Amino acid sequence: MKNRANGFTLLELMIVLVIIGVLSAVFVGFGGNIFGDSKTKAAQAKLRSLEAMIREYRNIEGEYPDDRLMKGVAMNAKNANAEALFLALFDSKYTGSRPSQEWLVNTDGDEANRDLTMLGTRALFEIGDEWGNPILYFESLHYADENGCVALAGEDDYFEEDVVFAQRSSVTNSFHEPNDFQLISAGPDGYFNTDDDLYSFTD
Repeated sequence: MKNRANGFTLLELMIVLVIIGVLSAVFVGFGGNIFGDSKTKAAQAKLRSLEAMIREYRNIEGEYPDDRLMKGVAMNAKNANAEALFLALFDSKYTGSRPSQEWLVNTDGDEANRDLTMLGTRALFEIGDEWGNPILYFESLHYADENGCVALAGEDDYFEEDVVFAQRSSVTNSFHEPNDFQLISAGPDGYFNTDDDLYSFTD
């Protein structure tokens, strides 16, 4: 009786490669969801942390941070709500908790015309979400601003402008958090006003 030669036949190799291909496709699909869900959960946790910092700001300063920039401070009008929150929390005189500097982004690349923060730069940063886009901040006194906030956000550093407004309840058509504030992230797709946007409130 002849001994079978060691190694795989061509047919066996093809079967193994097909199985590996199928398993890889399953893992990429399933693993992509796992990693995507992980980033979404991290972004929601960041919104909660930022929400706590804003409430601490009110406890210290007696009012919520303004969501409007001082006139003439910025080179452009993009991301103004997010930049106003950054300026409030990084003001050199502010004594409360600040976001990690690792959270800061600057999707519109602008800077202030003078030193306004405790940082060694005039860059008008925004506090960013897990995908590198600005988290927008709306203070309840200005929810009804008909101009909204011009946001510059996107995916893979390809940014587009969009106008974002304080959000209303789909049930009552009144503003969420009417005496408070709203935080909005563009979510995984990087674009505002889409179904995957993340909020500091629930509908």
